[in-house]
Formats: sequence, C-alpha cells, structure tokens
Amino acid sequence: MDAPQENATTTTELQEDASPGRPAPAAARGKYQSERLPGFHLKLHLGNTLFLRLLCVGQRYEAKVVGLSPFEYVIVQTRLPQDTLAKLQQDPGAIAQVDAGGTLFGFRTQVLNRVTNPAPLLFLAYPDTVERVILRRGERVRVTIPARIHGAFGDHDVMVVDLTAGGCRLRARSNLNSPLRAAKPGERIVLQCELTTTCGNPFVAPLVLRRLDEEKGHVTMGGEFVDLSEENATTLGEYVERVRKLSGG
Repeated sequence: MDAPQENATTTTELQEDASPGRPAPAAARGKYQSERLPGFHLKLHLGNTLFLRLLCVGQRYEAKVVGLSPFEYVIVQTRLPQDTLAKLQQDPGAIAQVDAGGTLFGFRTQVLNRVTNPAPLLFLAYPDTVERVILRRGERVRVTIPARIHGAFGDHDVMVVDLTAGGCRLRARSNLNSPLRAAKPGERIVLQCELTTTCGNPFVAPLVLRRLDEEKGHVTMGGEFVDLSEENATTLGEYVERVRKLSGG
C-alpha cells in the first residue's frame, strides 16, 4: 500500500466520466465534497452492492460483495455474458462504485481472477487510492411519513423513514411478485406525500433512486431529489429544520 498522503479535498460539480467516484450520470447535479484518499479508507462490508463498469465493453454491471481481504482483493458475485468474459481476458480494467450509507466510494481496479463454480465470482484488486464523495446534503432526520411513489413499476404506497434537503429513504412491503423488485438505481420516480409545512397540500417531487435493498419482506430505497422548484426546496428545508429542532438535533 502507498503511504497515507494528505487529503486533497475539493468541492466540484460532478460531471459524467469526471472521476471513478462519480455517481450515475443522472446524479451529476449539485455540488458535493470529493476527496481522493489512500485505499485503506475504503469502507466495504459483506453484502454491499457494488457497481462495476468493465472497460473492455464499457458496460455497467451490478455485483454483490461476498468476500474481501483488505489491501489484497475484493470478491464480488455477478453474472456476466459469455462475450464479455472473453473480452475481459484482453482488458481486465474496471471502475467500481459502492454507496456506503450516503458516501460514494469510487476506485479503479482490475479483475485478477474469476470462477464459475459454485457461483460466478470475480476477484478484484484492492485499490491503492479511492475517491470519496459525500452524497448527503444537509441534516438527515428520522421521520415516519406515509407517501406514494410512481414509476415504471406503477404506483405504490411507501413510508418515508428519513429525509434531508437533498434526498430521502423510503420503505415498502415487498414479495416475490412485487413490481417494486424491478426498480433499479438511476431510475426516476415521483414522490407524493404531505408535510406539515404544506398546510394540507401534497408535496410532489421527482427522485432518482440511488440504492435499493431488500430484506425480510421489505424493500428500502434511497433517492436523491432532482429538479426541485424553489418553492419545494424551501418547503423541504423548512420541514427538515423543524423536525431537527423538535427532535433535539
């Protein structure tokens, strides 16, 4: 590993292909804190969803972290097409991203090895450096707000369980036949709910999904507000600040 170096912290407007730590293209809105750090700052845990862009095909795949040896390699499970596997032998380079609870880590890596049995696994080189991007903007407050979302998967009742001026986390019941299981990161949806500051008028705002997790009959979705009107941005900020004060934050 390289010796730890002084953090280089900048506030930048994220653009597509600007860095290995960038969110999906639709996320390139607003200003975020971005730092390039030594690789030991990478926060990975078993079960994390990792998005892998293979340079040999320019395609982005979703993978699950199933093993790791810090500073040596990361093991992810993902199923790749046969033609992609063939090209991977010629160019094993990749760019990886993982959302660790509101902090996006991005890094360049290489596929060191792959196995097909008992499961399709890729062994990725542990990075020397990572780029850390803080996605959360402003104070995050815990809430319990009944809401409704609309997307390509239809209309669904959800519960808003935490909220910031920049995004929120939603929770809904799910089963094997639930259309919500088809939702993907990067997908745009519309959230409708009622905030106490809206005086009975519905708060309606577009969201881009950033993270989805499914466990014990529930799906949890993290999203970023996009294209907020000035009125909605003010309403949201006032509501978050009111909840923060009431909760003693």
